[in-house]
Amino acid sequence: MEVDGQEARRGSGLQYKWVVAMVVIIGVFMAILDSTIVNIAIPRLQAVFGADLHSVQWVLTAYILAQGVATPAAAFLANRLGIKRFYIMSLAAFTLGSALCGLAWNLPLLITFRVLQAVGGAALFPLSLTLIFREFPPQERGSALGLVGVPAILATALGTTLGGYLVTYADWPIIFYINVPIGITAVILASIFLREQRDEFRQSFDVAGFIFSTIGLACVLYGLSSASTDGWGSTTVLSTLIVGSLALVIFVVVELVIANRGGQPLLDLRIFTNASFTISTIANIFVVFALFGGLFLLPIYLQILRGQSAFQAGLLLLPQALAAMVSVVVGGRLVDRFGVRAVVIPGLLILAVASWQLSFITADSPYWWLQIAIILRGLALGLVGQPLILSALSEIRPQKLTQASSLSTVVRAVSSSLGVAVLATLVQVQTKIHYSHLAEQVTASSPLGQLLPRLEAFFVARGADASAARAAAVQLIIRLVQRQGYVLAIQDAFRITLVFVAITVIITLFIRVKRPPRRIPAQPLEAPGSEAAPQEETALATVES
Repeated sequence: MEVDGQEARRGSGLQYKWVVAMVVIIGVFMAILDSTIVNIAIPRLQAVFGADLHSVQWVLTAYILAQGVATPAAAFLANRLGIKRFYIMSLAAFTLGSALCGLAWNLPLLITFRVLQAVGGAALFPLSLTLIFREFPPQERGSALGLVGVPAILATALGTTLGGYLVTYADWPIIFYINVPIGITAVILASIFLREQRDEFRQSFDVAGFIFSTIGLACVLYGLSSASTDGWGSTTVLSTLIVGSLALVIFVVVELVIANRGGQPLLDLRIFTNASFTISTIANIFVVFALFGGLFLLPIYLQILRGQSAFQAGLLLLPQALAAMVSVVVGGRLVDRFGVRAVVIPGLLILAVASWQLSFITADSPYWWLQIAIILRGLALGLVGQPLILSALSEIRPQKLTQASSLSTVVRAVSSSLGVAVLATLVQVQTKIHYSHLAEQVTASSPLGQLLPRLEAFFVARGADASAARAAAVQLIIRLVQRQGYVLAIQDAFRITLVFVAITVIITLFIRVKRPPRRIPAQPLEAPGSEAAPQEETALATVES
C-alpha cells in the first residue's frame, strides 16, 4: 500500500507541473499582449485625449518606470506572502488596473492606472520562471520554457495585428478590457490549482536597497526613454542618467554590505558570482539589443517609409512570430538534449544572416525578400531567447530562484530600453548625416537635378504658376533625399545589430556545456519486502535531486 501511495504521489506530481505551466502561460500571455497593443495605440490615444505626443508617451513611460521599480521587490514579497498568494495578487492587480485603464476619462487618470497595471505585471515574469524551475526537473526545463514561450510570442504577434485592428476600427478602451476576462481566468485557475510555496527563512525588508534601487532604476529608465526623443545631450537626459547611475552604484554597495554582514538584501548581487548566470545574462543583454532593435526598426520602416497602416504592418510581421513559435518549441527540446550552447550559436548565426540581409534594405525592397529575412529573425528568436534564460538560472539554488529571475528581468528591461534608445538616436543622427551627403550630390547633371525641371513642367501643366511649381518640385526633391537618408540610416542600424550578434557569439562560447541529466528508467517494482524497492527509491531521488 505504501508503494502504491508513493506512485500516486509521483503521478500527481507529474500532472501538477503541467498545471503550473498552464497557469503561468495565461499570466505571461496577458502581460505581453497588453504591452504590445498599447505600444501601437499611442497615436490613437493622442487623438482621443487631444494631447501632444510627449504627454501621451507617459502611458508607456509610467508603465516602464513602475515595472522597473517594482520588480526588485518581487523576491521579498514572494518570500513574505508566499509565491502562490503573491502571484494571485499580481494577477488581480494587473487585471484591475486594465479595467480601470479602460474606464479612464482623462490622460492623467489613464497614466495613474497604468502604474497600477505595471506594479501587478512586474512580478508575473520572475514568478513564472520561479514556478517553472521549481516544478520541472533540469532535463525538462527547456521543453517547459519552450511551451511557455509559445503564448508569449503569440501574444506579441496578436498584439501587433489585433492592436492595429482595434486601433483602426474599434474604440480605444477595448485594448485594455481585453485583459479582464483573461486575468479573471488566470486568478481562478491559480487559486484552485497552485500550491503554496514559501521559503523557511523570513526575509526582512531592505529599506535602503529599495530606496536606492527605486531612484536608480526610475532615473535610468526615464533617461533612456527620453533619449530617443530629446537627444543624449538634453539636460534632462544627462541629469537623470547621472543621478540614476550614482544611485545604482550606491545600491550595489549597500546590497553587498548587507549580504556580507549576513543580512537579507533586496537583490542578492552575489548571484553574479555564478559564472553561468553572469555569462548568460551578459549574452542576453546583447541579444536583447539585436532583437529589440529589429522589433523597433521594422515597424518604423513599414509605416513611415512604405506607408503601411499599423494593422498592415502587423500582418506583415506575423510570419516572424509564427516562425518563432515553432523554433521556441523545437529549441526547448534541443536544449534538453544537447545543451544550451549547441542551440544558441546556430540561432545567433541565423540572426546574423537576417541582420546582414536587412542591412541592404531599400525603400523599394520586395516584400517576399523582406518576409524571408523576417522569418529568419523569428527562427533565431526561438533558438536564442529562452535557452539563454534557461542557462542563466540552471545552477541557481531553489531558494534563490526568485531573486535571480527578478535580477534577470531588471537587466533585460534596462538593456531593452538602452537598445531602443541607442538605435533610435543612431537613426536620427545618421539620417541627418546621410541627408547632408546626398544633398551635396544633387547637381544639375545628377538624376535628381535632371528630374527637377520635369517636375516643374508637370506642376505647371496642372495649373500652378512658375514660382509655385518650382517650390513644389524642390520640396518633392527634398523629401526624396530625406527618404533615402532615412533608408541608409536604417541600414546602418542593422549593421550595428550585426556587431551585437557577433559579440554575443563570442560570449556564448564561454557558457559551460552542461547537458541536463537524463532520468533513469524506473525498474519494475518488486514484491513487498524485497530490497529492490528501496534501491529504486534511492536511485530516483538521486536523479531528481
